[in-house]
Amino acid sequence: MEVSMMLRSLILALLLLGSAPAANAAEADGPYLFDLLKQPTYLAAWNGMLAGEQVPAWVGKYAKTFDGPSSPSKTVTVGGESYLLGWICKAHDCGDNQLHVLFSPDGKRAWGLLITGQQRSWLGKPDAAIQAAIQSGVE
Repeated sequence: MEVSMMLRSLILALLLLGSAPAANAAEADGPYLFDLLKQPTYLAAWNGMLAGEQVPAWVGKYAKTFDGPSSPSKTVTVGGESYLLGWICKAHDCGDNQLHVLFSPDGKRAWGLLITGQQRSWLGKPDAAIQAAIQSGVE
């Protein structure tokens, strides 16, 4: 009887441990930037962020071509609310050409940090809290 109880406990522990990584992985990875930009709300926010800004051609055409490496978005907290932070870079030249983009919880606003070489440019006029949230994603 004692052996069967231990066996049941061991099986239960293994089942719980086996499901934990899958749950954490689902929480860790959000949608890619190209998937977000297929949604009209996010695309409008992206276009609003770029309006009036001088950006490299690869950034300006990204929403049409989705050309360039990206990673899953991350959830970051600003003022108690969850924002999505995405990242893309120029194909074949990521080291010197990156864009980090933060979307508001409703997807209607976007702000960015464009990194070209040693130069950093803020897009969309982010306040200090938004800048800090974007900086949290810069490695």
